Amino acid sequence: MSTPLVSVIIPNYNHARFLNERIQSVLQQTYQNFELIILDDCSPDGGASKAVIESYRDNPHVSHIVYNEINSGSAFKQWGKGFELAQGKYIWIAESDDCCDPELLDTLMGQLLEHQAVMAFCRSEKFDVNGVKSHYDWQDELSGSFVMDGSVFIKKYLSFHNRIANASSVVFRREAAMRVDPFYMQMCAEGDWLFWIMMAEFGRVCFVDNALNFFRYHETNTTTINTHNGISIKEHKHVYSYLVGKAYLNSKESRSLRARLSHAFSMQPFDKETMHEVMRLWDPYHLYRLLYYLYKFKGNTFDKIIGRFSVR
Repeated sequence: MSTPLVSVIIPNYNHARFLNERIQSVLQQTYQNFELIILDDCSPDGGASKAVIESYRDNPHVSHIVYNEINSGSAFKQWGKGFELAQGKYIWIAESDDCCDPELLDTLMGQLLEHQAVMAFCRSEKFDVNGVKSHYDWQDELSGSFVMDGSVFIKKYLSFHNRIANASSVVFRREAAMRVDPFYMQMCAEGDWLFWIMMAEFGRVCFVDNALNFFRYHETNTTTINTHNGISIKEHKHVYSYLVGKAYLNSKESRSLRARLSHAFSMQPFDKETMHEVMRLWDPYHLYRLLYYLYKFKGNTFDKIIGRFSVR
């Protein structure tokens, strides 16, 4: 089987303490036909990230090192920059605080080539700052390896949640990525979810039911921060609107607004201003806002009433 060039993009922001482990986990891959593009988004760590990055400048795999003078404001803008620099037919975004098994790239490239797929991903496990691994229950719905038409995959695994969940677990075609609507780069939290949906529209998706990717979860993790500050649930609305607009969700298939509101209010904890912003975004006509306040006082009444409605 041929071994096409893969462009591995490491977009770093303030992860000096994890960066050496990340880069080593890439360099130690059994699949060795790759270039390494390291991007630093103006890390405010007194040069700690730069010191790690510079120690790899002469490595033969390293094709580009780029330091932003001003922070871009979004990791997804860094993705786009990496795509422009990439020379490979395939791309792997190896996030700077994650790690992986040495077989990850070999395994996913095998799936992409065998099935002529647009993207392939593997199961992820969580691990903490000390390297202690734990089960990642966000992917429990995924059972057994599969190859699936992209539109079916979207409806089954990307409509209500992002079951890919971690970019470091995915390898995909550069050509398709360059055709994706760049709107996702304007997002800060859920841009990856929208990006995977749009990518899946271009072809088959492969899933490997082996935990080859290790997703680092910590207090400065972007996912954690954007969940707590309400950005995730606000950007979730953009993703939801896209799904409805492309008919991946219709009135019968959609969950009730109760599920959407439950998702919003299960985020912890919003201040009053953020809560109002979320409510205005998800409920511009105030209908369900009234029912929410009924819920605060009469929970059973809310459950009975809201369950009759579907989101459009």
